[in-house]
Amino acid sequence: MFEVLDIKLEEYQDINGLFPASPNSENPEMRNFWIRDNYYIYLAVDKETKEKMIKAFQNIVDYLKNLGKFDYKPTQDWMHIHPRYNKNLKEISGGWSWVQNDSVGNLLEILSDAEDLERAKLIVDYLENIKYWDCADYGFWEEGPKEVRSSSLAACIRGLENYCKKFRKTENTKSLKQLIEKGYESLYKILPNETKSRKYDLALLSLLWPKQIVSKNIKEKIIANVQLHLEKPLGVIRYEGDTWSGKNNKLRKGEEMAWPLGLIWLYLITGEKRYFVRVARIKQKLGTIPEGIIEGLPNCTPRLLWAEAMYKLATEKFERS
Repeated sequence: MFEVLDIKLEEYQDINGLFPASPNSENPEMRNFWIRDNYYIYLAVDKETKEKMIKAFQNIVDYLKNLGKFDYKPTQDWMHIHPRYNKNLKEISGGWSWVQNDSVGNLLEILSDAEDLERAKLIVDYLENIKYWDCADYGFWEEGPKEVRSSSLAACIRGLENYCKKFRKTENTKSLKQLIEKGYESLYKILPNETKSRKYDLALLSLLWPKQIVSKNIKEKIIANVQLHLEKPLGVIRYEGDTWSGKNNKLRKGEEMAWPLGLIWLYLITGEKRYFVRVARIKQKLGTIPEGIIEGLPNCTPRLLWAEAMYKLATEKFERS
């Protein structure tokens, strides 16, 4: 058998209220703070930690407001809401595939959850301004080609639905529903694919958990495609032909790096214990959930905190079963 190991996630919270992507990566960039990573961590931490995270997200929105991010329609990538921030919760200069609409949707979902109408409304207006339903972005993996993505649409739709649910007594629900419908219309033109050019992608699992935004038929197709085309013994590759390794060397087709968090995702979605057992054994052997595994060893990021957060949730689910 195996021992279920876990970490005290809350111990990694920075004084700024958020969590770095990784506290021990060889890549210094991973000590910065991603909205996306923190969204998944938010799902797994205690109430006190959540409150500190909400305050940090509110500080980011106030900072973005002062920058004028909500005053104009973006005409260049850098004008969009950025997905990552430094220790002072300020935008990081230099190109980084700035347009990542899933992060914006995640931000809206959390602000709505906190019932922060003023700041959440800014994000709603921003999504309408950029026409999120037709706004190409770089998505989960921060890579081109720049396309309209199912995972980004789903995050925005879920954020808008949460906003509508929380503030339906004070907001124009007809206008909101139209905004949501535009997202669904665009989404169902792409599904079960991630984009028009990419059929299979690990990011599609986000539509099934935690967004829970598609029909049973689409859900089954996405799971089957991931299992058939992306699942590996030590994880799930992001997509076929992925060259990212986290190091200087680029991987070739057939050598794509496996991400253990993919196994966690599949367990949270399907409840099939074989997925949890496999990732628990990885955790037991390595002591952590790394970003990826190459030739049996972690890549340059031996502890990925949003993967650890998902593992914590999976552990709780496993122990209840």
